[in-house]
Amino acid sequence: MHTESLPDYLTIPGKIIPSFHCRVGRKHNDRQPLPANTYGYPVPGVQEPTPTSVMARDYIASDQTWESILAHGDFDYIVIGSGFTALAFIQKADELNPYVKILCLERGGFCPSPPSPHFQNLPIPFKMILGGPSETFPWTLSRKTFETKELGFCHGSCPFFGGRSTFWSAWSPRPSLDLMRDFPEAMKKTAEHEWFREEAKRLLNVTPASQINDDVFGNLSAAIDRILKDSISNIPTADYVESAPLAVGRRSPTSRLRFDKFSVPGPLLGILERQRQLAKANKGAPLEIKVDCAVKSMEKGDDDDFVRVIETSRGTLSWTSNKTKIILCAGTVPNATMLLNSFESCRDTVGQRLTGHYDTHVSARCPVKNVKGWKKEETLKIAAAYLAGKDPKTGLQYHVSVTAIHSPNPKDDAEDAARERPDYAAAATLDQLTGSEDYVVFGMELSFAMKTIEANPNHVALNKGTDPTCNVTLQYTLSDDDRASWDVMNEATFNTVIQRAGGNEHEPSIEWWDETTHGWIKTRPEVDSIRIPGIVHESSTCFMGPKDISGSVDELYRPHVIENVHVTGAALFPTAGSWNPTMTMRGYAQDLADEVSTERVKGDIALRGDPLRHTTGMDLHVA
Repeated sequence: MHTESLPDYLTIPGKIIPSFHCRVGRKHNDRQPLPANTYGYPVPGVQEPTPTSVMARDYIASDQTWESILAHGDFDYIVIGSGFTALAFIQKADELNPYVKILCLERGGFCPSPPSPHFQNLPIPFKMILGGPSETFPWTLSRKTFETKELGFCHGSCPFFGGRSTFWSAWSPRPSLDLMRDFPEAMKKTAEHEWFREEAKRLLNVTPASQINDDVFGNLSAAIDRILKDSISNIPTADYVESAPLAVGRRSPTSRLRFDKFSVPGPLLGILERQRQLAKANKGAPLEIKVDCAVKSMEKGDDDDFVRVIETSRGTLSWTSNKTKIILCAGTVPNATMLLNSFESCRDTVGQRLTGHYDTHVSARCPVKNVKGWKKEETLKIAAAYLAGKDPKTGLQYHVSVTAIHSPNPKDDAEDAARERPDYAAAATLDQLTGSEDYVVFGMELSFAMKTIEANPNHVALNKGTDPTCNVTLQYTLSDDDRASWDVMNEATFNTVIQRAGGNEHEPSIEWWDETTHGWIKTRPEVDSIRIPGIVHESSTCFMGPKDISGSVDELYRPHVIENVHVTGAALFPTAGSWNPTMTMRGYAQDLADEVSTERVKGDIALRGDPLRHTTGMDLHVA
């Protein structure tokens, strides 16, 4: 399209050389005439296309469109980040009002390739992209954390389109209100509504492992669930157990694909395509996505508290009205980094609290005959369960992600086992399955919530670095209660294995995997060999609460004194419960979309009179 046809960012891509999907039934050359070459005539085409250049043709804002955005883009929402909460917010905002104008900014590109599916949905050689170069650390780690052998580091960010969603485990439990320790009443009130769980569950395609029924999950899963429910009283610190809620379900009621790990890129691009079609019919506004665009800082007005400037690695975004709202969806630490670099008023509270989870991994096996109510089958079988509990002395929470695998043909089963294991990092490996044809192999990942204390040595703080995307220092430490509770957690893990393997009377037949010898042993492995360095599920850097208790955001998810910036994700949580936070984060992001949509339609006065309530799209359109 010519520049003069771009009055603002609202562009719909013109016809180009058609993709294969749109050639059938259409005239082959039904396309916009190209000024240069066509199909290699009269000169060869582009010889070094990049993933971004390929996607930019149909999905991602091109350089030309980006220049138009910088010059006169007009948006209702600018979403920073493209992970779980970005999808949740955008999906809900467009559902409530398809005419809202949304720009999504992602600092990275595509990994491993467009459209960045979950790596377990790819062929098995792609397993090598988990961690390593696909993980970046946008902070300086403190020496104290680095030298604490039990911790070592905090797992980093995935700076690509879709964020961590392309690598996550997909476990999606819903915490009960009593597990939301020190959460403000407004957050609890929101979380107790059935829609909070159901909408997030539907968006993630969450399905209990016992209901997957794809010939891999089935009888073994039912047997393991039954055993744990019958024996939970034999695990003293356990509170409850359930079939593992996994974000792997069918994308549609008629789909035959029963195990498909959820990731953001596909659904987010689906929204983009839907909004494009609505825009063509004058029934909505298109969604714009820009990749390889890092946000450095925001700037509020000199005489008010509205942000109208965003500095990015691709230029300065600016606007003059007060209607644009900025939605921070970049992650717990990056969200804090942006606030610390942008607003001096945030530096009193943001980053002053930092919590997370630390892990134990245990692998064991027992003879097939020990699994009550299940007989050996001829094909690969997997089960997954979720067990939660608390240390009675400290009240700190833990959960155990329980995986069981029986593989009668380990080498032949390797591809399916890699694709369908619920937790890639903790499930049985090929080495463990080889020689275990007559055994059920258990993989246990146990996560424990760190203690939150008043004089908190765990923090994210600005340093003297010159790059505003990573000029912070991150520190985690362990308290005495953390260390004691970790021991309690480890004992619960061993007890869970024993109960799954037939109970105390069958304990002598259990074998444990020992990493030091890389083989099975009869005695429990040493504690040092099962405690896994690396904090996960970091949270609490911008937690919701009044400033006098060090809270950073109000009940509308806004940093105190800033009118049009809103925070999403686990940064909002005052404490880290042991549960995987993803589904809860999604619920609050959807609630935020509901809140700001309500404010846009009904006015700020009505909104402030009934904080954190839920409305429907019908409510808004009637209004």
